[in-house]
Amino acid sequence: MKNSAVLEQLENWIAVRPNDLQAIRRLVTLLDMSNSAQGVSGAFGRAQSKLASTLPKDWQQAFLDPSECALAYKGWLNVLKSVGIKHAVPVAQVFSGQVLKVQGKVPYCDARLKFFAETKVIPALCHGCYKVQILPESLEKMIQAYLVLLNLDLPGDNTRKCMIELRDGIKYPYKGYIYCNSADEAKACLAAFEVKLAEFGVSGLHQKISHGCSEYGLEYPAFKYSEDAEQTEFEAPKDWAAIEEQYLKGTKLPKPQIKAYTKPFISLRDVFVFRTWAKYAQLIGDETVTPYIAQGGPDLPAQFVKRVKAQSATRNAELTELAAMSQGAAG
Repeated sequence: MKNSAVLEQLENWIAVRPNDLQAIRRLVTLLDMSNSAQGVSGAFGRAQSKLASTLPKDWQQAFLDPSECALAYKGWLNVLKSVGIKHAVPVAQVFSGQVLKVQGKVPYCDARLKFFAETKVIPALCHGCYKVQILPESLEKMIQAYLVLLNLDLPGDNTRKCMIELRDGIKYPYKGYIYCNSADEAKACLAAFEVKLAEFGVSGLHQKISHGCSEYGLEYPAFKYSEDAEQTEFEAPKDWAAIEEQYLKGTKLPKPQIKAYTKPFISLRDVFVFRTWAKYAQLIGDETVTPYIAQGGPDLPAQFVKRVKAQSATRNAELTELAAMSQGAAG
């Protein structure tokens, strides 16, 4: 079935069952992957078309001004209201750049993290994954980080993303990443990002290089990236390759449906992401959310609210820690 037919089918389904959050998630994801704001006649398709038409020229730079971005967010929520969208699904992360590949292969991170959780074996492909990790001090800085990443021109158009942290035991609430295939590439991307920050006058972000996913470094501290020249390279136990081969034997994973995440417009899924971030910021006590949360927006599931509330004290303390780091650097 062609994408347009699937979209129409989902629109019709949701019109009858407006509380089906799983169907809403699938629909906004498919709309996002279509890389177009046209072609669907239902409420969600109309919302995506309207969102694209509200963007000013050079919006990726214009919205670096927090007041301009908050005003645009108000307009986006008004679009959702105008077409009768009353529910949103919590979407934690937004991507740009090329679809992620590590050492030339699609990593299927969820599948490999599931494998690690069950075996404590770090997948072989993940040993070649390095990242520039960005730690914003607030929601306002998180949005600026995302916009800077959209404006960042990298030779390999590296995969970039921003996300809120929902994993228990993993520090810091707001994250940005640039994915790289070596420590040297990560260093080059970090330097390019810092140049762009200076160009746009953006502060309140902390940057460093990391190796693989956070879970790996928690289990095996030697796996973490270190600029210490005396640190020896992490050596995987000899039986890991056989364990991974046996585990993944016969596993079939879907091919990516797109080649790149970057779009020329703000999509409905993007607005769901910003709505999720705003609610998250409110729940953890981030005061920079005020101009966003004042606009309201579609409801998010109670289980999402409950999960974030359980982490709120820790997350607020982590924001305080990041702010103190900036003050210490300035002093």
